[in-house]
Amino acid sequence: MPKEPEPGFCARFLGGFFLEFKGERIIITKNMKQKSMQILLILLKAGREGVTRRDLIGMLEWGGDSWEKKLNNLRRQTCNLRKAISEAGFPEGEYIQAKKGRYYFSFEYDVETDTGKIDRLYREARRKAGGEAREGFLWEICRLYQGEFLPFLVAEEWALVENAHYRSVYSRCVNELCRTLKERGNYGELLQLCTEASRIHPYDEWQAVQIDCLVASNQPQDARKVRRQANELFVRDLGIAPFDGQIDGKESLWADIEPDMGAMGEVMGNLLETNAPKGAYQCSCPQFTDVYRFMVRMSGRGQVKLGLLLCTLEPLGAEAGAFGGLESRADPMGGKVSEERAGQKAPGFQPIPEEKMERFGKLLAATLRSHDVYTRYSQNQYLALLSGFGESQWTEAKGRLLQAWEAFGMEEQVRVETEIQAVGEPSRKEAI
Repeated sequence: MPKEPEPGFCARFLGGFFLEFKGERIIITKNMKQKSMQILLILLKAGREGVTRRDLIGMLEWGGDSWEKKLNNLRRQTCNLRKAISEAGFPEGEYIQAKKGRYYFSFEYDVETDTGKIDRLYREARRKAGGEAREGFLWEICRLYQGEFLPFLVAEEWALVENAHYRSVYSRCVNELCRTLKERGNYGELLQLCTEASRIHPYDEWQAVQIDCLVASNQPQDARKVRRQANELFVRDLGIAPFDGQIDGKESLWADIEPDMGAMGEVMGNLLETNAPKGAYQCSCPQFTDVYRFMVRMSGRGQVKLGLLLCTLEPLGAEAGAFGGLESRADPMGGKVSEERAGQKAPGFQPIPEEKMERFGKLLAATLRSHDVYTRYSQNQYLALLSGFGESQWTEAKGRLLQAWEAFGMEEQVRVETEIQAVGEPSRKEAI
């Protein structure tokens, strides 16, 4: 029988990279952006499953060359990698092994990774319908997630795909824990969770939940401090102050108003937006959920007709079904299983550059009406809630969106697929 690999290596990919062998740090002085070093990272993450030669070449993006040249490049880079491993003081052994068309880091040692642990917890959480066990898995995933996947490889497509997956897993786990803790009124743990989420992803607006927790816990001074720091960050880096009007209103209701102050005109003034509304109302994804649930209740009374609009952006020329890749990999609580981890190749996810997503968000806000609400739903998607919705309104909105998108000159680079659904009716997909 073949010898079982010994435990020994531990690698971290989230929030940065480091490698240990039995508790001792291995110092790699080579530039980790080099192709040879990327091979090391890919194989370390793959562990005992390994990576096929074809997938490895595809991930390294040697485009334009013949297949024979790509194979020669791979052989040359693996030779460079073995030399770098020897110089870095790895324990004795044979590394970067090939067997039956697959490449492996080592047959002698196992590799434990933070991403591997998250994947195992992800599968376990999906098997649990609820309860303490499921919640424990969610907390452990949040503890293990320390930031972007290999942030120094932001320009590499294979790393971007992994980053989108783990970031989405983390976001969904935080969202579910937020709902659970909010229902219990456990603002202490909720504040701790969202403070860490704000540190890791400061532009995802988790500060809004921090502020809500502090206000609900009668800590208005701390809430103002979080608001001020968050607005300073957003203004400096993004040119917007997303918490000004909204949080002012919350603080005046929850913390500042004494029982004998209750002048209705002043209260209503505090609730109003600071500036005159222009275009659709933007909010964070958790806030959008609250707005949606309330409006669905209104629609049930026959007072308003609602439409939900999902806009998915896809690079032109991408393989069909590319956006299924993110959902099948990233939804830890849904019914889809990661095909890639089941031994089959999952559809490839192709992220849209952030500047294009921001342009589309501004475009969406400008083309929808002031009484519509929208949010950034995922890396390549926006979601909008349309009130007073009907066929004529959707036709008009689609016309405005198409005209504006063409005016931006983006139609040759990005395709916008829309799915529209009236509450209580089947959805339909359309491409712009």
